[in-house]
Amino acid sequence: MKADMLQMKVGQTVSISKRSQLVAVFLLAIVTTGLYLNSFPNQFTNWDDQMIYSNWQTRSLAWENVCKIFTYVRGSTYQPVRVLSYAVDHYFWGLNPLGYHITNILFYILTCLMVFLTLQKLSFHLRNDPPPDSHFRVGLFGSLLFAAHPVHVEAVTWLAARKEGLQGFFFFSAFYLYLKAKEVGGRKKIVFFGVVLLSFLLAILSKPSAVVFPAVLLIYEMSSKQKRWVDSIKTHGWFFFLSLLLSLLFAFVLIKVMLDAGGIKAYHGGTFFNNLLVSFYIFLYNIKLLFLTINYSAAYTLPIPNPIVGLKTLLFIGITFLLFGMSLWSLKKTKIIFFSFFFFFVTLLPYLNLLPISTILADRYVFISSFSYCFLLGIGFDRFYRVVDRRFSERFFKLLSGVLFLLLLSGYSFMTIHQNQVWENSYTLWSDAVEKYPENNTANALMGAVYMELAMDEKAAGYLEKAIEILPMDYQSRNNLGIVYGRLGHPEKALKELVTALMLHPDNETIKINLALHYQRQKDYGKSEEILKFLQTKKPQDVQIRFRLGMLYKEMGRYEKAVSEWVKAIDTAPGIPKLYEEVGNVYISCMKDIEKGKDYYTKGVEAASKSKLKREELRWMVQDLECHR
Repeated sequence: MKADMLQMKVGQTVSISKRSQLVAVFLLAIVTTGLYLNSFPNQFTNWDDQMIYSNWQTRSLAWENVCKIFTYVRGSTYQPVRVLSYAVDHYFWGLNPLGYHITNILFYILTCLMVFLTLQKLSFHLRNDPPPDSHFRVGLFGSLLFAAHPVHVEAVTWLAARKEGLQGFFFFSAFYLYLKAKEVGGRKKIVFFGVVLLSFLLAILSKPSAVVFPAVLLIYEMSSKQKRWVDSIKTHGWFFFLSLLLSLLFAFVLIKVMLDAGGIKAYHGGTFFNNLLVSFYIFLYNIKLLFLTINYSAAYTLPIPNPIVGLKTLLFIGITFLLFGMSLWSLKKTKIIFFSFFFFFVTLLPYLNLLPISTILADRYVFISSFSYCFLLGIGFDRFYRVVDRRFSERFFKLLSGVLFLLLLSGYSFMTIHQNQVWENSYTLWSDAVEKYPENNTANALMGAVYMELAMDEKAAGYLEKAIEILPMDYQSRNNLGIVYGRLGHPEKALKELVTALMLHPDNETIKINLALHYQRQKDYGKSEEILKFLQTKKPQDVQIRFRLGMLYKEMGRYEKAVSEWVKAIDTAPGIPKLYEEVGNVYISCMKDIEKGKDYYTKGVEAASKSKLKREELRWMVQDLECHR
């Protein structure tokens, strides 16, 4: 009898969605595209450099390179689906940021569509009283608010945050298919569960924090079945076993990746207990990002007291436990609040700094978690829509609900469109962050990096000094400050910062190369050569190290050695025109061998097939040599 009732409810829902689904999907796609249309002209930021602009793995779709993308490398993140998506972008767009923005928005649209479908299914499974069209309204209201919420701008407009959109699409696809599997039987159920596991795996390979997915399913089962949730899990024990196995395996990989890359930091506050207290602040401020924040930023500074043990901390702990208690109690009255609160908590768990990471609070961290907030809003607007009061006309509350919904949607949309402009380029991004949070280390460090690129070294030094004042252990800012001091003509200060940076991060090759360049500028060629030769023993095929050695030998007048290093670099990476140009320059200007110089310029023209400007420059150099024979 219960099975028949379930099938009847499913049939009602399907008939409604068939009439309205296409319109809703079209509307959602149009609204989402319109919200992010003004982000298309945005450039890469200096937050994109390492993942996109200078990432060699994104330069090829050859099978060998794809295999390397999916191979774990010590000291790097393991998000192969994200890297593969950049390789696809590079194949079609090169380094034109427009193409990368289009892909980001496409995956965000797909995520919003899966949110729409999942909200409908979730409303159907967790609510017993409303009419079938109510589930459709919950899905439409909730997904539109999800699409427009300004907290998602970082995840969509920041190109290096592609992982959020990919994870969101696969995560909600897996959840939707799981809910769908609950409605079918026989072999279909096995097929659905298989696709759920595949989607779950792809979500993890996009961003490892998706390992919490089995816990989300557990919360759903506890919400929908209540006292019978254990029996429900036992019925599909093989599926939950495989889900948990995947989760544990990649949780181990995630921790290993973070340890190898130095992603796990010292305890906030110095001890485990203090770090735990900081987690209460992080949890409540993430709630604030959804409910109460107006000015969003690429970097936040949390006002955590020092010492942390005090009245404010006790208040935060009390509020948190009160929310937990109310959510547990609500399971007796309504499944919705219990599910929504614990969905939010579980999906936020990787970012609560129980294992301390460098970034305490970020908009992108609530990307998945915001689903529960939009679910509650969707249900709230639907219930208001269905209010009946004899004192008012039949359509009064329907109209009022629609007006209030449009006001909230318009407010979110305005903030989203405005925040897109903040991400226009590196300068607009970090000047905004510094203005909002002047005591933030990340904002000052990256604002300093922007001024470094602009060769405005006095201003760069000011921001980098501020970044180090806030966080003395910031080796990257010390490295950059060492470069700036060197360019400003303060060699002693430069050396001090570079050496300190190397002490903080002894294995960092970039700092060692910069230290070698510092010694080279000071004409201390022996020390410079010693550092570069040491690096070369570690990475004999590294093109950058060979290039730097060649430049050092050229300055020392050891031209044969310089050419030797560059030729070996060409053998390793034949597609870099700069190497051919430098060899040609040395043969012509220093060794007076015009024919060999011309030969390398010609080879450089062939190597510069993807750089029209460099190709034309080298071609003119060859023609100039022929004219002066």
